[in-house]
Amino acid sequence: MTRPFVGSTAALWYARVPLAARVNPGTHDRNVIWDTLIIGAGPAGLSAALFTRMRRMSTLLLDTAVAGGQLASLYPKKPVHDYPSYTYVMGEDLGKNFVDQANHMGAEIHEREHVTMIRRDDDQNLIRVTSTKEEYEARTVIVATGGGAFEPRKINKPGEAELKGKGLFYGMPDVEASKGKRVLIIGGGDSALESALSVKDVADVTMIHMLDKWQGMDTYVEEIQASKIRTMLETETVEIRGDGKVETVVVKNKKTEATQELPMDLVSINIGFLMDTKAIRSWGLELEGNQIKVDNIMNTNIKGVLSCGDIATYPGKYKLLITACSEGAAAANTAYIYVKQPKKFTVGELYAAPKEEGDTQPKASESPA
Repeated sequence: MTRPFVGSTAALWYARVPLAARVNPGTHDRNVIWDTLIIGAGPAGLSAALFTRMRRMSTLLLDTAVAGGQLASLYPKKPVHDYPSYTYVMGEDLGKNFVDQANHMGAEIHEREHVTMIRRDDDQNLIRVTSTKEEYEARTVIVATGGGAFEPRKINKPGEAELKGKGLFYGMPDVEASKGKRVLIIGGGDSALESALSVKDVADVTMIHMLDKWQGMDTYVEEIQASKIRTMLETETVEIRGDGKVETVVVKNKKTEATQELPMDLVSINIGFLMDTKAIRSWGLELEGNQIKVDNIMNTNIKGVLSCGDIATYPGKYKLLITACSEGAAAANTAYIYVKQPKKFTVGELYAAPKEEGDTQPKASESPA
């Protein structure tokens, strides 16, 4: 595999990329113009990169954390059941597959680089992107930041803050640490149900949920009901107790208001994450709530700026991993048409740009010095 380099003389040469490299960080001179710059290296962004590189477009991805998105950062030990071709696959493994494929296609990936501003330059007909490390120029930008920065939602009950990290945690429980333990899962959505299922064979598991029914996939609910997991609907947490570690949890039935104290060793809170979209709100994009409004081909209200994945919204959207991937492909296709302006467009071009176009490398900057 090779990657392009544009030096100060704008001469183009190729350097080998070690196959063992986790990501391809590149060595480009800063004064280049990318065909597309993708903000966010999760499934949506990496899918977009796959298809822009299939189009032979120069592609740079910037991610605040690590490539792989939520699969790598939030749910590495979560089994993913809803991605086609897998009965199930661990989040970190699926995330690595996305990254490996983008590397293989020659996309350049920068990790731990936070984008602070994007701005359209109408005079130069490009987008200027500012990060915590660098400034970039691109013909198109694809915003695929997921929900932005994530902070676990808290239940805000006595003992939660004091016992965090001392038997109380957020997200998927560790299977090894749960062996032989009494584990309480708080929540009723897919993540909570998957958390309970992931340790049901090694731990004594109890689930509580404030509502009168589960909010997750039917298959998860059926598996929970067929297992030995103790379930308590219409039940809320009153207090988490313990001397230096989790020992008991007081819960209350919302209908009867009866309380009981449950002996517990571990508490896993799975009630979602708060999205931090403060940076995106300053970019001039039209939002609907905390999401970027897009049309059916992933265009935003700013010319040359597209969006896909969890951060993007449109009527009838169904938020799934596979949806994020398909939106990434659609955004890449729209970026290709915008940048290359092909004379004709065929389905065959989805997999390879016309031979006369060749493999586009970052252009030397056209901005005044």
